[in-house]
Amino acid sequence: MNKIFLVGLPASGKTTIGRWLANKMNWAFMDIDESIIDESNMSIGAYFNLYGEDAFRIKETQILRLSESQSHLIIACGGGTAAHSDNMKWMQEQGLTIFINTDLGTILTRIYDNPQHRPLFEGKNLIQIREKLQELSANRSDFYHKSKIIWNKSSPSDFLQLAVNQYFD
Repeated sequence: MNKIFLVGLPASGKTTIGRWLANKMNWAFMDIDESIIDESNMSIGAYFNLYGEDAFRIKETQILRLSESQSHLIIACGGGTAAHSDNMKWMQEQGLTIFINTDLGTILTRIYDNPQHRPLFEGKNLIQIREKLQELSANRSDFYHKSKIIWNKSSPSDFLQLAVNQYFD
């Protein structure tokens, strides 16, 4: 299937890079977090507060798996998607996986400047955000590094599109 799954830590740039790539390739784009917001009619933070992280991960997996029959689709996964429910294995079977490996300093700044969109970081100070990021990175790194492409930048470029095109040729 012609699908691309973008994985990485929260605030790594999956949505921005996914939209850019979808535009360049003339493919559809889906952001799992946005799909949950649309379906539940509440923010990710509110969903976390009302139902908890486990329920969120189940919903995330359900939305991901609904893409099975679709093609020419780029999916920005939630930060934890790859590390739950055998999702990384499933994504690898379904298409191309790309790890958006943005440096922690950039991610830290993005989260600190806009914490309300990241329930795992809400109410945390800079040191606590850094510690949580390091914990998430340690726990999810093995999953992320199974990706077929590792993109070590925080923004898209034509080189990424070139690498993706080589995969589908």
